[in-house]
Amino acid sequence: MHLASGRYEGPFRLPEGTRLVGEGSSTILIAADLDTAVVEAPGDTALEALTVEGGGWGLEARGPVRLQTVTFRNQARGAIRLGAGPLEGRGLRFEAGAGSQAPVAVGVLVEAGPVAGSAPSLSLRDSAFTGAHDRAVRVRGGATVRLEGVDFQGPRMALSQDGGVAEVERARASGGSGTAFSTVGGALTLVDVRVQGHEYAVTAHQAQLSVRGFSSEHATRAGMGLTATTGLLEDVAVKDAGNYGALQLTASDLEVRRFRLEGSREYGVVALQGRVRLRDGVIKGVSTADGLAGDGLHLRQVEADVDTVTVEGAKGTCVLATQRARATLRGARLSGCGLAALAVDSKATLESRNVDVRDTPGSILVAIEEGQLQVEHLTAKDARGELVSTDCEGKTRVQLRHVDAGTRRGLGSPCVQLDARPPQP
Repeated sequence: MHLASGRYEGPFRLPEGTRLVGEGSSTILIAADLDTAVVEAPGDTALEALTVEGGGWGLEARGPVRLQTVTFRNQARGAIRLGAGPLEGRGLRFEAGAGSQAPVAVGVLVEAGPVAGSAPSLSLRDSAFTGAHDRAVRVRGGATVRLEGVDFQGPRMALSQDGGVAEVERARASGGSGTAFSTVGGALTLVDVRVQGHEYAVTAHQAQLSVRGFSSEHATRAGMGLTATTGLLEDVAVKDAGNYGALQLTASDLEVRRFRLEGSREYGVVALQGRVRLRDGVIKGVSTADGLAGDGLHLRQVEADVDTVTVEGAKGTCVLATQRARATLRGARLSGCGLAALAVDSKATLESRNVDVRDTPGSILVAIEEGQLQVEHLTAKDARGELVSTDCEGKTRVQLRHVDAGTRRGLGSPCVQLDARPPQP
């Protein structure tokens, strides 16, 4: 069915097999009643080249539904509610907030309805959400969502996922005050995703997370806040994150490869409990607001395996293991460490090998409060502070082997052991 330009008063209930084709934005389906949907599509339907305006919901659907070049504008509750079956959309626009300061609850809600049917699945391509949506896309239950080439400008949250499976590729989010991409108990994949602002760029709780190409700038709390989550994160860049750290990892089992974290407040990476593996990363410029502290790697009660990492300009400690953490560090380059290059305390253990320390005003090595530090193949030729600073309290130990440093201060402490044998050829 072809619709000419004009305003068509609804609500409308579309029989199965209906295909509505308008003439673009000048073809408008509208409903004034905020308690009803403008369009109900309980079966196989398609809408193309038109605008859906007003109503409580713009479209209530049970797929299959196909949408192309459709604009949803100024709904009271949300643009689309999908209760079952597939919905495929391309070139869609979701506009909220015009003429009203109240946020729209949701752009698209994907949730299995009370009537039995196939699980809902949403596929959006080359689409955009603008304005004051509370959640641009909300996923609940066993739903499946794929977002490709979607732009979010203004929604408080871009994706809110509670269970189910979500894949996001080539997405951009900006202008929101909440978490951009959030998952609880679901499986989330992010590929080539960029976030500007927001409180967190990504949060995950009891989830499975896969990341391949991700950037966050100016998150007010943290770039990523992940709790009880498993996954692999690759090619991650976080710039100017807030005081919860660029990467905040709690009780999780995660591997992070090829990461770059710049300008974070408080922490570059803070890992608490669980296990973390860090590979091929750069952390630069970590500082609190007063410039007195800021740790590059802050490892607490966690099993950490760190390989090929550079930390530059941490106002506090470049690598800190604390509160019974068990950490290994290999192939690290540390420079500009304000308080210490490597530090252990509170019964933590840190084993390091092939570490190069440069331009560090603080101590090279710190071990206190029964922390244990094992260092092999350390270079620190331009050291300005002590080589070792320790309180030798209880089981505090520092074991050194193959150390090339410009100072020997601190080697005389009773809990410091230096193996002076030359390296084997």
